[in-house]
Amino acid sequence: MIKNLNKNSFSFFLFLLISISFAFIPSKPDEGMFPLSDIKSINLNAKGLKISVDEVYNPNGVSLVDALVKIGGCTGSFVSNEGLIITNHHCVFGIVSNVSTVENNYLENGFIAKTREDEIPAKGVSCRITESYEDVSKEVLEAANKAEDISQRTTMISNKIKEIVKREQEKDSTITAEVSEMFVGEQYILFRYKTINDIRLVYVPPRTIGEFGGEADNWVWPRHNGDFSFVRAYVAPNGSSAKYSENNVPYQPKKFLQVNPNGVNEEDFVFVLGYPGRTFKHQPSQFLIMQEKFQLPYVQEIFSWLIKLYEERGKDDPEFALDIVSEIQGLANTEKNYRGKMQGLDRLKLVQKKQEEEKQLQAFINSDPVLKEKYGTVLSEIDDVYKGIFESGRRNLVLTMLSRNVKFYRLAELFIDYKKEMQKPEAERKALYKEDKKDDFYNSITKLYNDYMADLEPKILYKILNDASGFDELKNIEPFKSFAKESNKEDYIADLYDDTFIKNSKKYFDLLEDNSETLNDIDDPYLNLVKAASELGDSERKNSQIRDGKLNILIAKLNDAKRQWLQKSFVPDANSTLRLTYGYVRGYSPRDATYYSPNSTLTGVIEKGKITGEYRLNEKVKELYEKKDFGQFVHPKLNDVPVNFIYNMDTSGGNSGSPIMDAYGRLVGVNFDRAFEATVNDYTWSEQYSRSIGVDIRYVLWVVQKVGQADFLLNEMGI
Repeated sequence: MIKNLNKNSFSFFLFLLISISFAFIPSKPDEGMFPLSDIKSINLNAKGLKISVDEVYNPNGVSLVDALVKIGGCTGSFVSNEGLIITNHHCVFGIVSNVSTVENNYLENGFIAKTREDEIPAKGVSCRITESYEDVSKEVLEAANKAEDISQRTTMISNKIKEIVKREQEKDSTITAEVSEMFVGEQYILFRYKTINDIRLVYVPPRTIGEFGGEADNWVWPRHNGDFSFVRAYVAPNGSSAKYSENNVPYQPKKFLQVNPNGVNEEDFVFVLGYPGRTFKHQPSQFLIMQEKFQLPYVQEIFSWLIKLYEERGKDDPEFALDIVSEIQGLANTEKNYRGKMQGLDRLKLVQKKQEEEKQLQAFINSDPVLKEKYGTVLSEIDDVYKGIFESGRRNLVLTMLSRNVKFYRLAELFIDYKKEMQKPEAERKALYKEDKKDDFYNSITKLYNDYMADLEPKILYKILNDASGFDELKNIEPFKSFAKESNKEDYIADLYDDTFIKNSKKYFDLLEDNSETLNDIDDPYLNLVKAASELGDSERKNSQIRDGKLNILIAKLNDAKRQWLQKSFVPDANSTLRLTYGYVRGYSPRDATYYSPNSTLTGVIEKGKITGEYRLNEKVKELYEKKDFGQFVHPKLNDVPVNFIYNMDTSGGNSGSPIMDAYGRLVGVNFDRAFEATVNDYTWSEQYSRSIGVDIRYVLWVVQKVGQADFLLNEMGI
């Protein structure tokens, strides 16, 4: 799930392999997550689209793209002219958790706002609508090329991007500007977004529907999950964006999607518009080695450990369990995703295939004197840069885990950073430490104290330090070197928490603002540990800047050479900007002697409901099934209510909540996940088992009408 889309040419070798192996499969889509600028070049009508491509995207008029929103880290779409948005249940999970209490547990029981006045504000949540885009590559790269030192290149790019964003937002205060890197070191696109800051909960199904199967079924097919919810966007009476107010009115979008209550059938053409997160299909083989050897196994293991720690703590404490449930869900989602990626990398032998591709590319370059002069050393230079990256290994990952999961560590980091920044003139300080951000800075500190878990945090610090002190790349570096020498590590950790000023928030704030107390004056064991780690972090950042500056140039040259070798252009990696992907409702064979059909049904929900654990069956669903009260939402071929379906599209994190549309651009489902085998989509796409999972619109409508008794929503959507 995500939490949370791009066709590129992986290699001619792999393309031939897939083409030969699966030539018997009809209508294989191109691989990729196409940006707006590429939509007209795909020839979607030849693939199965029954409407004009201009109806999908028209920069000079209104089109389906105008019905799309980016909400948090997910996607949503307008389904009425009164600001009604459909997205995933897991995309609003944190919102619902925050407004739930043990007494009013909307997360568990669901939520229905029968009137507009009953809709609950989703504090701190906003949504974005793409207004326009513009290529600013020339401006960004001119700034990058002025860098006197390679380590400054990424800084020059970052500064130029900030300058462009500031300029655009000063020109039009109603938009949010963002510059996205489409190709490393090559292409930068300015996107202008309309931001809506008043979002309210409208309908959330009970957890027994919206999260049916829980983590047992996460990243799994067959799936039987009602992963959908409705929210509504509000604006000021004059149509401008505004924070929550009783005077605000529902937003009227330029376009909203028509709902097709008849859904789609097997082999039907479907497409998705959405905001996929990050993919890495244009990275060299060394990047995949880094993922396979360091990042994926380390993060997967520590997240698995944290999940068990939090679940055990919440067994006898329902209030803690409710508070931590969203955190556990996020950890579990990533943990299982990373396991899937590791399996996919091994199963596809992706590193070896990338290396073979690079050998063939080098042979192509060497075959032409002009190409050899221009690109002859690019692969070896990339290899040299990655030697330093491999030497660093998990250093940055460990420091990130400490900062993310250990509140006292983060408080110490902020303390150290603040003391350093306050030695600088106001204009030179980081944004967080400027006077106009002081309230935000203090609030972030207060939140860290409020979130501190005294019984768990020392265990987390011990876990991270103990693991890291055994890593080759860290065991001889402070503070991990000293930790490894401690004879009683548990007592050492306990003493750290007993002997630090950080445990007293008043003393922390007093020392923070006492200009006479410098970092050198404060002899605090916890602070000293974090100072040593911060020094390592500073060193790693400097090295990363140099490496990133080199790769910014080298990856651009690598991709340029590949275009000439393959004689085709690439679709850029996903980067949270609006993309289109298309395909067909289609089953697959994930392993020997196994075939998965593309639809799951209500019967499957009932069958799973007989299993214990995370398959808790909603009583109303059971009652309706026994009565065979399916209404108009029956799949004619299955003679059952269709629940979920799969399709061979290229989706990624961020596509959660994306509308699945039929050949006429009508809403037929909501994307929410990928099959376990398709988690490797972030690195490559395979017709063999790249399958995405969506909730069928017929199940959405059936649940809303029959379980939620919310016919007013169906009426609003024109059903």
